[in-house]
Amino acid sequence: MVNLPSKPPLGEILLEAGLISIKQIRIALEEQKRCDLKIGEILAAPGWIKQETANFFAEKWSTIIQQPPKRPLAFYLLAAGLLTQEQLIILKNIQKQKNFKTRLHSLAVEQGYIKQETVNFFLRYLYNLHNIQKLSFTNLYELIKKHINGNVNFQELELSQVSLNGVRLTRVILDDSKLRQANLNNSNLSHSSLIEVDLTLADLELANLSHVNLKQAILIDVNLQNSNLEQANFQAANLQEADLRGANLRNASFAAADLRGAKFTPAYSYDVYYDNKTIFDASFNPTKVGWKLRGNEERW
Repeated sequence: MVNLPSKPPLGEILLEAGLISIKQIRIALEEQKRCDLKIGEILAAPGWIKQETANFFAEKWSTIIQQPPKRPLAFYLLAAGLLTQEQLIILKNIQKQKNFKTRLHSLAVEQGYIKQETVNFFLRYLYNLHNIQKLSFTNLYELIKKHINGNVNFQELELSQVSLNGVRLTRVILDDSKLRQANLNNSNLSHSSLIEVDLTLADLELANLSHVNLKQAILIDVNLQNSNLEQANFQAANLQEADLRGANLRNASFAAADLRGAKFTPAYSYDVYYDNKTIFDASFNPTKVGWKLRGNEERW
């Protein structure tokens, strides 16, 4: 069987199962510091999860995964309160119409009853399906918990493909971390250090990255549309195919950055900086759109 760490925090389990968002767990952890409630009770109160679901993972999950599964997946989804009896009847009727060619959990995803991410979680831990990738939810949960308690240094974290949508992580150090394909839409990472971070294919639309140090970061094919990049430092960063349309680039520096294939707003009414080592497409004229050439002084 796949082994979880001994009794991982409930919030970490729910995150990995795709049942709550990182924004919700942050709110719950902050609330827990102010009251004497269990994290499951706090998450259930606004209806983010059912209390039945919280109880299942808090009280039964660690025991269930320590023994071979004896029941079909639908049994465990029902036990966790993730499917209702009525939904199960509907799914079985649909399955009959398809001559039982489609599994119930696949139909549950098709009908919008449950996320594929949640199904994958159960398959991985109950049926030992290693081909389904396990993301670094322990790192993600610990990062949020420690940040709430005042920690800011999180270098060399593995957070590829995780969702940090809407999260607030200001003034943190994430140097040398991996956030490939991470969802950072609407997040706030202002005044942080992301030196040599790998953000390949990450979604940073509407993110606040003002005053962020992205020196030598990898931002290939990253989505930075409508993000706030004021005074961001992209020195020697790789932004090939990055989408920066609509982004606020006021006083941002692209010294020695690779911008081949990058997409920009047609013109700028404020200062954006580059130097003679910055690499552009031959068709892109930075001075024509309002960028300013300056020397190679170190900004950070």
